[in-house]
Amino acid sequence: MAAAVLILTPVLDLMMMQRSGVSILNWLSWIFVFGAGVTLMIRHKSSWIIGIALCAAFVLNTSYHLVQELSVVDPIVSSARLLDCLIVVFIVVTVFSFFRYPYLDRRQNWFAPTGDRYVVMTSVMLDGKTEAQTVDLSYTGARISVPEGATYEKGQAVSIQLSEINDIQCSGKVIDMHGGILRVHFAGLNSNEKELLRQWLSSQNLQKT
Repeated sequence: MAAAVLILTPVLDLMMMQRSGVSILNWLSWIFVFGAGVTLMIRHKSSWIIGIALCAAFVLNTSYHLVQELSVVDPIVSSARLLDCLIVVFIVVTVFSFFRYPYLDRRQNWFAPTGDRYVVMTSVMLDGKTEAQTVDLSYTGARISVPEGATYEKGQAVSIQLSEINDIQCSGKVIDMHGGILRVHFAGLNSNEKELLRQWLSSQNLQKT
């Protein structure tokens, strides 16, 4: 919804300009707000950071022209500019409240959807020597409860064996580790193994996280 509002803002302004000859925003503000709307439609943290930056640029640019032209332009236009700035600020505040898991997932692809994550507690072997247990699982990655004292670094490669799920074996990349919970992204699953894992997850009547 927020992205749609941002994208429609320059469109509505252009329509009004064609009818009345009066434009509330300048072309630079159009680019900022339209670009912010497009980037916020992509559910990825990097994309949302770009969107927030474009929103900030829009507010600064529009506020500057609002102050500079306050005594020159129609008060209705100034009020509309102020309203646009307030709406964009509200959108940025709202976006910040969703700037975390489960609304945004660091495993999220830029354009492809991230697989649903399910509550699954099953045995997993890490690096062929560390026995652990999954906390939740999807066909793209997992959160794993590791034994006390086990440490992993962000970006570290690990081998993963899901012995209770068709003995699937693959490599993985550590996304982060916090409070004894290891988050990994599966890097070595081929399309057949992903489909096998997806079908297994779908057939178990599991709760989504």
